[in-house]
Amino acid sequence: MEFACSTSFSARPAPSAAEAFQQSFEQVDAAERWGLDAMWLAELHFAPERSVLASPLILAAAIAQRTPA
Repeated sequence: MEFACSTSFSARPAPSAAEAFQQSFEQVDAAERWGLDAMWLAELHFAPERSVLASPLILAAAIAQRTPA
């Protein structure tokens, strides 16, 4: 059995896109520390007030770079 976490790189409650990315990467790092097997990424193109995640493949590469496994 695998355990995973899902994220949409939420734009709220962060005051800026940079902080939204930072908060979401902190969530990804926590999932790695807790031993989760995967991180699912939601893709939202036309809702900048809800999410900063419009390119999940680019963020998946950034996440892979941050994880040791």
